[in-house]
Amino acid sequence: MTYCIGIKAEDGIVFASDSRTNAGLDNVNIYSKMYTYDVGDRTVIIVTSGNLGTSQAVFKSIENDLKNTSSSKNLNTCKDFDQIASYIGSLNIKHSSPSGINTDTVLLGSTFIVGGQIKGQPLELYLVYPQGNYIKPADSKPYLVIGEVKYGKPILDRVIKPEVTIGDASRCALISMDSTLKSDLTVGPPIDFAVYRKDEYKIASLKCLNVTDLEYTKVCNEWSDGIFKIFNSFPRFDWEK
Repeated sequence: MTYCIGIKAEDGIVFASDSRTNAGLDNVNIYSKMYTYDVGDRTVIIVTSGNLGTSQAVFKSIENDLKNTSSSKNLNTCKDFDQIASYIGSLNIKHSSPSGINTDTVLLGSTFIVGGQIKGQPLELYLVYPQGNYIKPADSKPYLVIGEVKYGKPILDRVIKPEVTIGDASRCALISMDSTLKSDLTVGPPIDFAVYRKDEYKIASLKCLNVTDLEYTKVCNEWSDGIFKIFNSFPRFDWEK
């Protein structure tokens, strides 16, 4: 399985994704589930969950369309992120239904979070479904998660508000990822972590983090220590001795 996060802050966007894939307990591999495009007047970041073959085929098609000068549709020709989401959705449908495969019995779909900014336009964040349709996050909760969401989502629900800064969003994303890694063996490091600052049109930070890296451990350890301090400070029940 996997866990991917996209957060739209007031001053930028944060993405995080794990790298573990498995086809059984004895077949665990590492694949990046993040794609970045950082050229000219636009920055596009994509993370994905679902069928690995479909996800890789979609990323490969995106690359091929960018290289093909005669291509009528690619990340450069899209006028806005609504068109980018639609373009990714069409590729998703195409590669989810390969010839000769009965898609009624075999699940080949993938889900994508795509976001970034085109010059002169606002920050955008979209969720693209396996069926090709897409949505934006609610204004009150400007984040999207896909994959194994049940362990990391509670911290996002509490912290991520419309006025959240990109720094707080980044720390929250790492804590959310750490909570999932600790509770779900199908999600694993390294963690692809991307930060884009509003109106810069280039990725501010793009890293592949291991759980032993200082940037990761400092945030997660302080969070864990803080939880224990608060827990130990709770008043005792009247029936406790």
